[in-house]
Amino acid sequence: MKKIGIFLILIFTLVREIYSISICLPEKYSKYEEVFKNVYRSIVGPSAYQLEYKRYQKMDDYIKSLILYKCDIAMVEPLYYDEHYTTLADIYEQIKDTITERTKDDPVDGGIYKDLMDDLRADDERDKGKTKIVVTPRALPLFMDYGIFYYRNEKLQEPPKTWEELIDTYDNNEYKQYKNKIDTSTYIGQFNDYNEFFYNFIENVLNTNDKINYDVIEREANHTISLFKELFDKEIIDEFAWHLNSDFGAKRFNEGDALFMRNWSSNLYNITGELFNKTYSFGYTKNLYSEKRAESSKAVNKGIYLCVATSDDEDKERDKERISQAVQVITTLTSKEFMKKLVEEEQEFFDIPAYHSLIEEDGSINNSMYCNRINCAFFRDLQVDHTVAPFNTFFYQKFKDKFSHFYETSKSYFKDAGTNENRNSEREEVTLKSLMSLFSDLFKDKYVEYGSTTTIIMLIIVGIEIIITSIVTFYIIKYRNFIEIRRSSPLFLITMLFGIILAFVSIVTFIGKPTNFICILRPYILVLTFGLTFFSLLLKTFRIKVIFDKVNIQVKDSNLILYLCVLLGIELILVTVWSFVAGMKPDVKKVNDEMHYWVCKNTSNVGSTIQLFLIIINGLALVYGCYLAYKVKNVYSEYNESKVIGLSIYGIVICMIILMFIVNINSLDHTTLFLIQSLMIILSADIILVFMFTPKLWKLHINIISEMSYDKTLPE
Repeated sequence: MKKIGIFLILIFTLVREIYSISICLPEKYSKYEEVFKNVYRSIVGPSAYQLEYKRYQKMDDYIKSLILYKCDIAMVEPLYYDEHYTTLADIYEQIKDTITERTKDDPVDGGIYKDLMDDLRADDERDKGKTKIVVTPRALPLFMDYGIFYYRNEKLQEPPKTWEELIDTYDNNEYKQYKNKIDTSTYIGQFNDYNEFFYNFIENVLNTNDKINYDVIEREANHTISLFKELFDKEIIDEFAWHLNSDFGAKRFNEGDALFMRNWSSNLYNITGELFNKTYSFGYTKNLYSEKRAESSKAVNKGIYLCVATSDDEDKERDKERISQAVQVITTLTSKEFMKKLVEEEQEFFDIPAYHSLIEEDGSINNSMYCNRINCAFFRDLQVDHTVAPFNTFFYQKFKDKFSHFYETSKSYFKDAGTNENRNSEREEVTLKSLMSLFSDLFKDKYVEYGSTTTIIMLIIVGIEIIITSIVTFYIIKYRNFIEIRRSSPLFLITMLFGIILAFVSIVTFIGKPTNFICILRPYILVLTFGLTFFSLLLKTFRIKVIFDKVNIQVKDSNLILYLCVLLGIELILVTVWSFVAGMKPDVKKVNDEMHYWVCKNTSNVGSTIQLFLIIINGLALVYGCYLAYKVKNVYSEYNESKVIGLSIYGIVICMIILMFIVNINSLDHTTLFLIQSLMIILSADIILVFMFTPKLWKLHINIISEMSYDKTLPE
């Protein structure tokens, strides 16, 4: 029986050995094939799966079709991960406990691990019609890959720290001598394809003292475009640099074809190995930054992940088993135990593990030889101030196509900008603006600009409306003793006219990028506009109902003004509390992946509650106004205005209802929303002007023509 048990164990072990897990890696990681196998076996033991490695020149060679290349496990970086998300096996249920455990490992490792996992949640919600699909992680982080600045140090005393230093010292004798010696570009930036261009570009954009938001991104992107252009114009970067990716850039740097290079820490092994026996040496430091925009450099930390591929296997159970086995392998290969053995035992290991503690000098591990190879102190310093998840800030659903288009356009532009005979300052300025607009469309937060055609037309209309309303106000004040005006309470008419002028002014506050002042001012203007116009109409209608219902309520002008002040006072108190306790502030409203624009937004639930309360109060006032208009619709007297007041109220209510529906349509862009809002405000004001004031002004006009006295008294 004992022999049978031993025989079964041997058979089981052989079966596991026969079954192999295929791992697809880029060429530069081929050095780790035997290293990974040895460490993996030492951890798992006899039950370890057989690991079969497949090498490809670049990651995108195999990641485009994991099934075609028969990958069980693939190495992937965030840009490819998101692009090919649907081709990866959904392993979240199998790895979620592992993620939870590792993010809670300790404050240092857990924090960095969480940042790396957040990079895989860059596209949290993808629009599929009206359905939102939550994106869960389908990979585990293997390495951290920092963007760093390599330089030749056999001739240079000290490398530049900023772009300004690089540009300013470019023409000094030392640089010139060296540049003439290598007879090529000074700086290699790898702009071969959009993903390398993305990292170079975004890294420079992120190096700013300001808090990252869309407005800062747009400004810094513009600065970066201009900076890259200057590098091309001065031939610090030459045309050849555009034909390199990170691996080819490292190769050229190895061959002495450049003085400086921006590249990844994952190339550290290749550069070290190839330069080991050469007469010249190199160093590396933080990436360059703009001295007026930052105090030090932030490195982009691009995670390198392992994922599991889907397959075309029709046998679902067999495919499920394959995925389960692959998950076991990537869980082991990405574990802290696995990384610790690489750091302590393997002389070929040069990459940065996804666990910060493994490069610390705390005596808990034997990492002295590893730290001598990679300079742990340098990478410890990088981890203090770095950007782990740029995609959380910059990714959009159609990002690849847009950024590729931007890259190709900028490539052509910079190539042309670097050719002396093609330089033309006026043309370059136009082209640079055009190029910038391509990028701005990705990140620029829109708002209604003063110079746009829509805005100019609307401002002309508003100006004409204010002039007309001012003329009406002048005549109402001048001829306030005219019997038709006296019957309608001139004080209330003037109050309404001031409210109408405020309504037109409110349109102007929606033009331009909102500021804190504008966001505080808008509610005051809107409350005063609504109160002075609609509450005045409401109180005039209320007076008619009280008089003809013979209710014992005082409705003289002085009483109604008091009621108006009370109503306005309540709303203004609420707005003041809203403004100073939890006022609105400028913020970006993201409608979808294509549309985002500036709005004034509440900063807390208190502000939202007060805003809702104001909407309810004014909504009830609108309903009560409709009720009063209906009740007095049949009242007739030469001294009342029940019909015109009713028409005015109904018109305003209809406009407000339409406006409420419109502002809640998320698919509208900011310009269309501004246009419709403005037209509704203008229409509401014009309804009052037409129904309330046109008849009076017409009678006044007839009276003046016929030279009738306008100061005759009311009959007894």
